[in-house]
Amino acid sequence: MKTVDAIEDAVPERLARLIDIYGNNALAKMMGVSRSQPSRWRAGKEAPALDRRQLILHLDYVTNRLLEIFHRRVASIWLESYNVVLGTRPIDVLRLRGPLALEAAIAYEEQEAIG
Repeated sequence: MKTVDAIEDAVPERLARLIDIYGNNALAKMMGVSRSQPSRWRAGKEAPALDRRQLILHLDYVTNRLLEIFHRRVASIWLESYNVVLGTRPIDVLRLRGPLALEAAIAYEEQEAIG
């Protein structure tokens, strides 16, 4: 079982990965922070608050799931667009309820991809 410290240590690596996948500005928009914030976190100029660290970890988890189905650009669009299964945008559900609340919608997309 991972310790809290091990999970916290994963934040910078996962943040860097998310910036590489989505770009700084898109990631900032998804996270509801200023455009400069992710790059400041990545450079070590500031540390993300606890709720933002948690969102980084959750977004990384969901991104891993989505990249099994979609290209990175489509994953970004999926997160930001209205989803009929959820009744809202997945990124909003992720922020409010966490990654497990997206599982049904992601499973639906997997089934659609399989055919």
